[in-house]
Amino acid sequence: MNPVDLFGKIIEISHSNLEIISRINAILNIIAKEMYFDEAIVFTYDEDRRLTCKYMNQKSLLFKVLCMYRCHIGEGIIGSIAQKRMPQYFSKRDVPLRFGCLFYPELDGCIDKYKTFSFHPLTDDSYLYGVLVTCSSTRELIHDSEKILLSIISREIGGVLKANEMLISSKKRISELVTLSELGKLLTSNTEPHALFKNIGLIVAKALNATFVTIKLEHAFLKFDLERITYGEMDPATENHVNRLEKEAVQQKSAAIIKNHLLDQGDMPPISFSIYSMPIVSRDRVIGIITIGGIKSQQNFTTEQGGQYLVNNIVNYITNGFENTLLNLKLRDVIEELNNAQKRLIEQEKFRSLGEMTANIAHEIKNPLVIIGGFAKRLAKKLSLDRTENRYVDIIIKEVSRLEAVLNEILDYVKEAHAPREACNMNDCIDEILYLFSSVPAWEKIEIEKKTDNNLPMVLCDIQQIKQVFINIIVNAYEAMHGFGKITIQTEQTVLDNDPCLVISITDTGGGIDPAVIDNIFNPFFTTKEKGTGLGLAISNRIIMNHLGRIEVKNMAGKGVTFFVYLPLKENTIKEEFL
Repeated sequence: MNPVDLFGKIIEISHSNLEIISRINAILNIIAKEMYFDEAIVFTYDEDRRLTCKYMNQKSLLFKVLCMYRCHIGEGIIGSIAQKRMPQYFSKRDVPLRFGCLFYPELDGCIDKYKTFSFHPLTDDSYLYGVLVTCSSTRELIHDSEKILLSIISREIGGVLKANEMLISSKKRISELVTLSELGKLLTSNTEPHALFKNIGLIVAKALNATFVTIKLEHAFLKFDLERITYGEMDPATENHVNRLEKEAVQQKSAAIIKNHLLDQGDMPPISFSIYSMPIVSRDRVIGIITIGGIKSQQNFTTEQGGQYLVNNIVNYITNGFENTLLNLKLRDVIEELNNAQKRLIEQEKFRSLGEMTANIAHEIKNPLVIIGGFAKRLAKKLSLDRTENRYVDIIIKEVSRLEAVLNEILDYVKEAHAPREACNMNDCIDEILYLFSSVPAWEKIEIEKKTDNNLPMVLCDIQQIKQVFINIIVNAYEAMHGFGKITIQTEQTVLDNDPCLVISITDTGGGIDPAVIDNIFNPFFTTKEKGTGLGLAISNRIIMNHLGRIEVKNMAGKGVTFFVYLPLKENTIKEEFL
């Protein structure tokens, strides 16, 4: 054996780009081959302050048993070497009956063939990284020069372990910084609440290799239309444990952990599952809770100390920006509400000006029309006209009536509405409208289905205007179906923009609206009908806006269309300053 060549080979391997396990195992193979050792094994000193048998030479027989056990500092020969950080050497003549945590009952009778043993701590000037163990069945003793060489090699192996720990630590730190950077960008963005929490779950799950990440929000502080956002898969059995763990974490205002819980998979073998739950606390109050779950085999998960450290940093980072983010979201909603109110005021001011102008024009046009229509009827009665001339007179009378109807609709659209508001039952309102249509023979082939909630609260509104809205929508549905089809009307209570409201949906089977024109259906004077004025839906939309409600449309091209009419249920629903 040439010590220089031996050490040169070890240096070459230790400074290569091979994975840590390949490098150390290759070094142990060189030690075993060049120094005539049957066993060359490395115990590593782990984060939990225990020693684990992790690396071995290719022909090792002891590794399979030794890797099953872990010892503490000071326990047995391995723990003693780690504690004292001094090498020890034994021969067959002075070896104890059992080396504590080196040889176990499973190895009784196996150590008789070994004649020499050496134990070297893997250290640098400050830290312990593990213990190098060598055993030989052919050598009677270990020479001083070889002891020196083994000490140098152990320092080199310790350097490899140190470099690997620094690399892992750097990767963890980089991963942590990247994760925190992504969270920072997300928390300062204008992302919608649902997407915000979903993306937080995605980032955390990616950083921790978690099976699922769930964020539960406390409604006492938050007023969003969501309570729990989950990224990943969480089965019902796990969900029960999550709920229990979250209650515990909220009560303690600290992290709660379930480690290595066996999860039953039916016919499949059970898997070891761990759950980590930590409250998001701001100003000594819990505003939410984040829970991470994953199986034991996944690396860098919460059951590991490093994983818990990363989770704590992530949750602390989220906590610092969470409340500000939520307040920004609330502020954005308030600003949006104010902008909508401003738009309503501007639009109503336009209507007011347009109404005055239109009323004057309509008045000037309507008077001559009334005169023309009246004289046309008188002439038709007094004069003896032939068939063709009578037809001309009939056309004049009908067209004058049509123009008068158009003028009336225009006046309805632009006139100010100051009718008193009263508490109304929407189910009764719908019944009254349907009763009117049921007496019309042309509606005999229209099937009407009602799905009403009998526990609806009363809503403050102008019942005549609301009836006009429903009549316009139902008549449009009838015309779209050409007198044959089904109309479904449903009423229920729901939440819109975090406020309680009633929603009345009207669905027809008329084939839907052309997607190219659907954005224009609420615009005044827009119509796809040959004789329509294009004011029906515009008037309906204005009425609902005056009630601080909303009309939405769900178009199913080729099938039909659904109109959703939302009416707010807040006390003092109608705010006069917006009217």
